[in-house]
Amino acid sequence: MSVEDRRAARLERYEQLRRERPPLFVNPPDAAYEIVFDRAAQEEVADAAAAWLRGAGKPEEYGDIGVVYEDRFVIAVRDAVRFRDGTLGPYIRFLGVHTGTNAAVLPLLDDGRILLVRHFRHERRTWAWETPRGFSEDGADGATTAVKELEEEIGVRVTEVELLGRVPGDGGPDEIYLARLRPESVAGPTLPAGAAAEGIDEMRLVTVAELRRMIADGELDDPYVLAAYAFAVAKGILPVT
Repeated sequence: MSVEDRRAARLERYEQLRRERPPLFVNPPDAAYEIVFDRAAQEEVADAAAAWLRGAGKPEEYGDIGVVYEDRFVIAVRDAVRFRDGTLGPYIRFLGVHTGTNAAVLPLLDDGRILLVRHFRHERRTWAWETPRGFSEDGADGATTAVKELEEEIGVRVTEVELLGRVPGDGGPDEIYLARLRPESVAGPTLPAGAAAEGIDEMRLVTVAELRRMIADGELDDPYVLAAYAFAVAKGILPVT
């Protein structure tokens, strides 16, 4: 495939995505970076990036504008943008493939303990203490995603979850929920079938004091758990001290 055909294909998919998800391509009046849709400007940015990449001994196609990567989970979009000083340049971002709402959920037992899962994170190449979370299915709201993740990751079925708050996510805000569980629902606790395949090898029940210690000691640094804890404290669900 020629350079021209490759760039055209990536920009064609870009325009398709723009039609499918227009809110992700808006330019609000106070935007610090204006997305530029003019084809000549996009080519100018791609040409400048390609020249730099050649000098650095890297593939020129890394500098293309448009949808530069896509799989079952994420879409990598490289926009041409105009910065505040008037210069043009690239800005890359990653979007979720599905249009539903991703969610994380804080499982809180009636006795005040919190359930954590030990999850291996490929991007960091290390284990991390987290709470259940995951990508949505197409069109699913955050509550539906939260309920699904609870069943898949800790084997607990619930019918209701409580919205704690929202945090920035791929393509839109991710939602964080609270699930109130009975201690007997996580007796053991034992992992459900399939948890190991998702990189989860352990569940752990901790008190709020233990959770605070883990955060203070750096043992727990997952941003979704930190946000869930902050929301729960701010709403008076968890004690401050």
